[in-house]
Amino acid sequence: MRSGRRGTLRLVTGAVLLAAAVSCTDGDAPGEPAPSTPRPTPTVYRGEVPPGLAETPLRYLHGSQEPGQEILGDPRGVRVHAVGDAFLISSNSEERHLLQDAADGSVLWRGESSIERFTQDRSGADVFEVSTREGDRVTRTVVDSAGEPVWSGSDPRESYLNGLVVRAPAGWTAAEPYGEFVVRDPAADGVEWAYEFTAPAETDAEDPADDEESDDEGEEAAAHLGVPVGAHDDVVLLDDGAGLLQARDLSDGAALLWSVSGDSVAAEDGRALSAPRPRLVGFYPLPEEETGSPADDAESEESAGPRRTVLLRWSSPEESSLLSLHDLRDGETLWTLREPGSNPLGRAFATAPVAGTVWDAAAGVLLVPQADAATSVVAVDLASGETLWTFDDAAERSISPRFTLAGYVYGDTRADDGGSQVVLETGTKDLVADDLPGYVEAVTDDGHALVVQDRQRFVFAPETPPTDPATPSPSPTERG
Repeated sequence: MRSGRRGTLRLVTGAVLLAAAVSCTDGDAPGEPAPSTPRPTPTVYRGEVPPGLAETPLRYLHGSQEPGQEILGDPRGVRVHAVGDAFLISSNSEERHLLQDAADGSVLWRGESSIERFTQDRSGADVFEVSTREGDRVTRTVVDSAGEPVWSGSDPRESYLNGLVVRAPAGWTAAEPYGEFVVRDPAADGVEWAYEFTAPAETDAEDPADDEESDDEGEEAAAHLGVPVGAHDDVVLLDDGAGLLQARDLSDGAALLWSVSGDSVAAEDGRALSAPRPRLVGFYPLPEEETGSPADDAESEESAGPRRTVLLRWSSPEESSLLSLHDLRDGETLWTLREPGSNPLGRAFATAPVAGTVWDAAAGVLLVPQADAATSVVAVDLASGETLWTFDDAAERSISPRFTLAGYVYGDTRADDGGSQVVLETGTKDLVADDLPGYVEAVTDDGHALVVQDRQRFVFAPETPPTDPATPSPSPTERG
């Protein structure tokens, strides 16, 4: 790529200039005295603006003398994560954090707790979890993108799962997953559901089901419940650890909506995997299909909106894994896609979605990371299940996609020259830029971006104001 060649040229040129400077000071000529004061932090952005952003920055962070934002002057620097429409700024020298509105810089939250993880609530909105310790007591608090706490607890058996609180059995482990679970909404008047997860019953080969009634009972019996691994809206997903995933409706007494197992999900060639296990990739919205019938417009006006779906990955040892997209409410399989290679399942009953996925809501394209050596990323059209492109050669496999912005993928490269940032078109993989004068560090849901240039961080608004898109789950690697 051009960035690699230019980077090499810059390094070589820099080395020559450094050697020349050293040779000048080694002689009789006196060297220039060190400056008495440090060079001021720049306040003007210079050069080409990254694609998808407005022409001029809204503001800059360092040296702006904003009250209450002394963290920006941390001698060891700061790191920044996007949380919804805000920036979470964290000190590199101590546990100190500040959440600020990306558009106007107002402070939404301050804390001195440890950041444990980034995740999402039942609507798909970003939240983050912090923890504080007093002796042996650890209190965990979940904070939303507006800086408001949405749940806090110190019971080690409780955990936050996409807007729900799950209480596991005492002494629960993945090896011994059975027992009584409680799933509840943390709101004061929220729903609560208690159930017992039991080991699967031994099947009796001599007593097969022989009528419709036994088929219905068999479906429910097979769904002997499981461990909560994900939730969206009123739907909670349970994994039984033996290849069965089921969806329950918390707004209807936890009624069974649907269940699916890997041996019932096959690729286009009709072949199913051998004893596959499911892993949640994420929850995503699909645009409603246009019927083209004017008579239906009035009836569908109230129900118009994105179709809610859940994407699963089915993994089996030494076999290429399989992706399957399902309607969240009825479980209908919308499509399946065989991945290029095998992707390990990972930890049993994992509640964090597949790490490293990057979703472009504007383009309707999902980037799915691959463990296979032949390719590192597959770009999938979520509506059709079609593979649009893959990262194949060594130069492409060195790119790690981080986020998307206005139909572009921003990724970091690993190269001999130290790497750089590249920008690709999401739908085609075409190279847009690889030598920008600023590095895009974080992008919010509404398209505001933090761009680093010469010791300064500039905040840019999106080139086109957002239209309030439906925001699903996962994405970036740090969320989980």
